[in-house]
Amino acid sequence: MNLPIMCLIGYLVGSIPTGFLLTKLFSGIDLRNFGSNSTGATNVLRTGDKKLALLTMLMDVLKGAILTLSFKLFSHDPYYLFSSFFCIIGHAYSIWLLFKGGKGVATSAGIFLVISPAFAIISITIWAILAKFVKVSSIASISLSFSFVIMCSYGFMFHQNTSFDIFLFSIVCLGFLLLTHSKNIKRIIRGSEHETSVNG
Repeated sequence: MNLPIMCLIGYLVGSIPTGFLLTKLFSGIDLRNFGSNSTGATNVLRTGDKKLALLTMLMDVLKGAILTLSFKLFSHDPYYLFSSFFCIIGHAYSIWLLFKGGKGVATSAGIFLVISPAFAIISITIWAILAKFVKVSSIASISLSFSFVIMCSYGFMFHQNTSFDIFLFSIVCLGFLLLTHSKNIKRIIRGSEHETSVNG
């Protein structure tokens, strides 16, 4: 398949505003004008509906995983990774919401599960532990991507069980998540970051 078409499909799939649609349907709340204005699971959680937040997170994970798995099976390496990255971009800057969206964490986690399941499970476990005990979702979310980069680096340099493409992809994803969390990082530095249990 043509690479630009793959990227476009990835972007459009990522642009599906799961949290916005679910919250609008079941709570009548427009997430763009609520809380942090993000459409991810964290802001859904701020509405007080834990089940809806969990459903949002799971659907965003599946969005990234299904898209990545589909192109991984039917395209040549490393082209499917471009589509996956555009899926994350679509989630953060949805065309359907005038380029607003979530932070891309759950969608990234779904992609990681497909490209490197073992490393992804470890990273998600680290995220879950930090989310539960530190209770600052942005720290947990950044740690998910950061730990994935560390493991991919280790796999690439020492065990040769991680391709350069995946290693590079993990770094690019970390850079993008740092960008979407830039305001959170500033609040962390100031010591004024909000406490929550999940991030989207």
